[in-house]
Amino acid sequence: MSDSDISALGGRIVPGDLPCLLCEARSSAVCGALGEDRIVCLNDYVVRRRIGAGERLFDEGDRAGHYFVVTEGAMTVFKEAYDGRRQITGFLYSGDMLGLNHHQRYAYSAEALSASVVCQYEIADLNRLFRDYPEMEHWLLRHCSDELASAHDQMFLLGRKNAMEKIASFLWFQMHRLKLRSRNRTRLELPMSRRDIADYLGLTVETVSRTLTRMRRDGTIRTIGKHDVDVLDIEDLRARAGIDADFRPATAERAA
Repeated sequence: MSDSDISALGGRIVPGDLPCLLCEARSSAVCGALGEDRIVCLNDYVVRRRIGAGERLFDEGDRAGHYFVVTEGAMTVFKEAYDGRRQITGFLYSGDMLGLNHHQRYAYSAEALSASVVCQYEIADLNRLFRDYPEMEHWLLRHCSDELASAHDQMFLLGRKNAMEKIASFLWFQMHRLKLRSRNRTRLELPMSRRDIADYLGLTVETVSRTLTRMRRDGTIRTIGKHDVDVLDIEDLRARAGIDADFRPATAERAA
């Protein structure tokens, strides 16, 4: 089925055309818990949606009816204050899951950073799949454990690290998140803006720009355009981040 066919169906793909076996996200997503002989069972439950850059998938407080798995592109999740201040709580890539909720309401908003594709499951359907295929539920438990560990890392970063440590930690964690999806493990193709980075780290845009300029001047990184960063000295980046040499983030373990 062509992209135009998908668009005409409002993001839907008929079950027989679902390309699960060829999906690049499968190895790191919840559906990867199923073998090739079982993955066809998802055809009856999933809806594939295309989300344009800057488009909201859902808003904080909306009634939660679906879980989503990112299969292409990148998304951000965030919370907003009444006066428009925003705290980004995460950046999501291929294989990541979102839509976990609190009291049947989404606990955060989700927006596409770039043109993205998500697989959408109704909550009742996914719960049924978890019952029928316990390996999928086990994957979700590991995923939640990883997210909890990442949340603790983020609380420490926001509360105790200075601007240089925050920026270096951000780049170091992104390097570990993205390295298995890139031929060059030191080239980061970051889909987010400087404003997004600032809203994630609790900094101003000016501080983000000044810190990146200093790291570039010191030979730690090289910036290419607005979104690409070459890490020239990985050990210096790690030292600036204040991260132990043997530390490996939970999200990197999941991606591996």
